[in-house]
Amino acid sequence: PAPAVGQARLNEALKLAEQLGGVPVMLTGDDLVASVLDYARRNNVTQIVVGKSGRPRRNPFRRSLIHALLEEAEGAALHVVTEGAEPDAPAPPRARAPLSSWPWAGHAGAVALVSVAALVASATFQVAETANLAMIFMLSVLVSGLAFGLWPALTAATLCAFAYNFFFLEPRLTVRIGHPADVLTFAVFFAVALTTGWLTGRIRDQARAVSRRASAISSLLAASRRLSSAAKQDTAAQALAEQLAAASNGAAIVLTPERGDLALTAASPPLDILPPGDMAAARWAWEKGEPAGAGTGTLPNSAWTFRPLQGVKARAGVAGVELKAIAAEDNERFVSALLDQGAVALERAEFAAQAADAEALRRTDRLRGALLNSVSHDLRTPLSTVLGSVTTLLDYGKSLDSRVQRDLLLSIQEEAERLNRYVGDLLDMTRLEGGALVTRRDWVDIRDVLRAAVDRVKRRLDKRTVARDFPAELSMVKADPSLLEQALVNILENAIAYSPDGSAIEVAAYEDRGNVVISIEDEGRGIPTPELERVFEKFRRMEEATDRGKGAGLGLAISKGFVEAMGGRIAAASPIHDGRGTRILISLPKETSMPGHML
Repeated sequence: PAPAVGQARLNEALKLAEQLGGVPVMLTGDDLVASVLDYARRNNVTQIVVGKSGRPRRNPFRRSLIHALLEEAEGAALHVVTEGAEPDAPAPPRARAPLSSWPWAGHAGAVALVSVAALVASATFQVAETANLAMIFMLSVLVSGLAFGLWPALTAATLCAFAYNFFFLEPRLTVRIGHPADVLTFAVFFAVALTTGWLTGRIRDQARAVSRRASAISSLLAASRRLSSAAKQDTAAQALAEQLAAASNGAAIVLTPERGDLALTAASPPLDILPPGDMAAARWAWEKGEPAGAGTGTLPNSAWTFRPLQGVKARAGVAGVELKAIAAEDNERFVSALLDQGAVALERAEFAAQAADAEALRRTDRLRGALLNSVSHDLRTPLSTVLGSVTTLLDYGKSLDSRVQRDLLLSIQEEAERLNRYVGDLLDMTRLEGGALVTRRDWVDIRDVLRAAVDRVKRRLDKRTVARDFPAELSMVKADPSLLEQALVNILENAIAYSPDGSAIEVAAYEDRGNVVISIEDEGRGIPTPELERVFEKFRRMEEATDRGKGAGLGLAISKGFVEAMGGRIAAASPIHDGRGTRILISLPKETSMPGHML
């Protein structure tokens, strides 16, 4: 099969082994048989299963893996599985290998190097007959091994031995060796040349293999980092397409499911649309979970090779790579590893999106429930009071004392004002949540805003007192006076609700180098330390009775939104004194310049 199909089969086999509880292990070593048997002994393996291809290449000078294992395996049963024939399957087209990958290219280079060495040796022999010409030929063997690999180096060693004997050992221009001493020289030269060629070739091949693996590991690590950092599915798909294109030196695309069909999510380089034939191959790969397109037995006329992106639980999409980009086996392994990483990244991004949607739905349900609770309880209680007072006045107004009538009217006024506050809080929170809050910032004196806020809550103080601590001079700040006043009123109402009768509420203002700070402190029981970070959340209320019927739990949340909209900060501290009390601090930044008439 083509390299892409063969590697795809190998990947499927490894995935099947993982699903069945196996652990894939890649072994490396100079001797394949010794490496396998050593691993089997170290891990107490009792069953060895070996696959046998349908058309093995016969080499009379080398034992096959199966025969070598049969001879050397001890204490383990050997099972041979042959490849099943598929006569009906059409032969996939093969991509033409580049000239540099043809098997005779290295041997031709070795022949050229030996020819150059023979010419140099001939010229040297004419100048100095006693020169050691064997070193010149040995150099060509070394260069062949380093440049072309193992087998071209052995070819160069054989040709060098023949050329050295034919041209420079007496009798010259014959393959006979005239002097007995030259027989030993020739034998040693041939042995050294073969050994040198074999060693240099193996070193070169191993060095290149190690370099390729190191490069693949580094690239895979970089790709893994980029894929793991992708929070959205389209970002992960684009990262996968770019990494696939870089790994395969071609174009790559990623398709993900959308409304029951596949949609082109990412491409590198950019691509607007896929032709119908390529799209059909992609759908086949998605539906069947098998490779399709160029280089496979399914829709081979496509320009792309499509492979399913199999995640942990389900398929996450389909990736397509141009056929011309699939060449070397190492490249194919890297592409397969990238596909596995990309499938997991896409699946993780999809799960993250689903989790975010579920969290948003949960918060919406929580907000809806809180609003319903507020409407059904916090708004119904004042309405009941208003209706009861109005009914009493209508039915018994003429017989009631004037003081009783006044008390009923005051109850109606207070409960109507409470209803107005609740509705105002809901409207303010709606504006904050919807981003419709508009601030009109102007130069204000914090002391004037504090006085106005205290005047608005005077009627609800009852037996509580307000202590004011304002400096004689205080820098002005830029803020929205109406929003700041409403924020302060909400904080003062919260202090009144959670402080006992006869206690004092302290309102203070001061400034430091960069801010003007407002402090509102009560003498209530305080806020438990674990609740301090959540005190400004919506619908967050202390689990104790208050004179406000607990309210809707929006006052501090609205204050926080208003203060932050003006560029300020708000925080809570508790306890303050003797394990009791709460202090709310608002910090508003000073402006770098003041108006001319205020200087």
